[in-house]
Amino acid sequence: MEVGQAVHGSGAGERSWRVSVEHLPAANALLGADCFNSGTLLLESGDLDEVRESVGSVFKPHKLALLGTSEHLQSHMYHARHGSLSLNMLDYGGDVTIDPERLGSFFLLQIPLSGGAEIECGNHRFDSSPGVASLVSPTLPLRMRWIHCPQVVLRIEREAIEHHCARHFGTEEHRVVEFEPAFTLTSPSGMCLLPLLSVLANALSDPAHPLRHPLAYEQFESTVLNALVYGQVNTARSGARPLGAPLAPFYVKRVEEYIRTHLHEPLTIERLAEFSGVSASTLFSGFRNCHGVSPMAWVRQLRLERVRDELRGAAAEPVSVTDVALKWGFAHLGRFAMEYKRAFGESPSVSLRSRYGGTHG
Repeated sequence: MEVGQAVHGSGAGERSWRVSVEHLPAANALLGADCFNSGTLLLESGDLDEVRESVGSVFKPHKLALLGTSEHLQSHMYHARHGSLSLNMLDYGGDVTIDPERLGSFFLLQIPLSGGAEIECGNHRFDSSPGVASLVSPTLPLRMRWIHCPQVVLRIEREAIEHHCARHFGTEEHRVVEFEPAFTLTSPSGMCLLPLLSVLANALSDPAHPLRHPLAYEQFESTVLNALVYGQVNTARSGARPLGAPLAPFYVKRVEEYIRTHLHEPLTIERLAEFSGVSASTLFSGFRNCHGVSPMAWVRQLRLERVRDELRGAAAEPVSVTDVALKWGFAHLGRFAMEYKRAFGESPSVSLRSRYGGTHG
């Protein structure tokens, strides 16, 4: 049976995935993963707009279009997350082009289960297949074509990678980290990582799994990140500048430091431009080239991170989502909740519950 064909239980929600071993030598560790079940089935639709919206709610808003002879979709998506890692199974059920521009706040490791994908990531162009995954960095422009290509997708939060690299290599925690995007699954790093993803799938399927203990899971996450950081060419380990990106101009670095120092204060593009000594348009272009976002979008990313730190913090005094959001300048709570979930893969209330061990309402 090929991927995309489902084994039917009592209803559509009972579908499970089974994949032909002969087609997927690199993904055997993920065959029959228990975390892809009716409880994690996020999407089952043939409507292009619904598919785009559902996939975007887990990753980010993007452009999605049918390709070639495909006239419709039969899409399925499963999503399971814990901590800084989420494991997803996504099959568009048709040939599509996907244009998310830059991911911004997370890395993706995309493992084709069959078919193939054409990946344009920064200055790199390559074909992804069951033997060659794509490891996409958040600061690199991305465009893809999936051709009969269901994939298992690992999402890793950007802050987790940057913090990990800062601890290992002594670099600044917010330094841009970028990976060589073509990730060969038959390499030593790939052969190390795939069994870890199988273990992750088991842990995500069972709340009582031993790895769900916070200390155990923290160590497991570190092992997964080590397999990537030490197994795949990247800018943190090599000490090189970001792949295909220019060095940040002096005024961008100056404004970055100013933003971090004054993040709790009202900030505008005019104020930042005045401090930088260049025009607003020049500052905008500098940030887009270095970070893939505008200066004010970068401000919002940092403020979202501060919100998350406070919601998940260990301080004894109680907090509320509303109070923390307003403190960091998010006055439109509905829009804030959407941006937060898009950035971190969970709602603010879920982050707050994790502060109290999942018992706080």
